[in-house]
Formats: sequence, C-alpha cells, structure tokens
Amino acid sequence: HTDVPGLRVPWTIGDRLILRTIRESQGFAIAIDDEDVEPARAAMARADGLHVSPEGAATYVAYRKALAEGRIGKGDRVVLFNCATGLKYRMPPMTTRLDRSQPIDYRALVR
Repeated sequence: HTDVPGLRVPWTIGDRLILRTIRESQGFAIAIDDEDVEPARAAMARADGLHVSPEGAATYVAYRKALAEGRIGKGDRVVLFNCATGLKYRMPPMTTRLDRSQPIDYRALVR
C-alpha cells in the first residue's frame, strides 16, 4: 500500500516482464517508506531547483537507500526517472531565494 499516486498500481500488464528484466540485468527493486517522499521532493527542489512529482522523488529516496545499504556505490552511474510532473502537486516550501543581481555559475548546474 502507498499514498504516492503514481506508485499505486494494483496490477501491471508487463509485471512478469519487468521482474524478468530486473533479474536478467542483475538489477534490484527496493521498497521505500511513503513518509520519506515529501522531504525528498523538498530536498531536490532546494538543492537542484527540480520540482518533481512524488513518483520522481520516490526514485531519489530509493537511490539514497540503496547507497546507504551498499547496493550501489558513490561512483556508480545511476539514472533517476521523473515520469510525471510536480505541477500537479503542492510546491515544497521555499526556504531560500536566488540573488538575481549575481552572475550565474553555469558550472554549478552540471555537477
């Protein structure tokens, strides 16, 4: 059971194909707690200016959990998908403002 709308799927058409692909690629699936999603959305907005959906934030929560458990390493290449829009949901709280009079550090955008 989950309160994250895009993860609440009672049945998937390709569920067996998805599980087979995960096994064949030596990948893994990971469970997360719903209460970690909103803080992750806020952290992504604060750190990177990304307004992601709860589903997108769930991938970040799973990434952090997999990193903490040693399932992936800091040097591993990881792709997080945000397949919905954060515009359908309440904005995370804004705690800082950009100083528009300062030049833009474009290199900071490509970390």
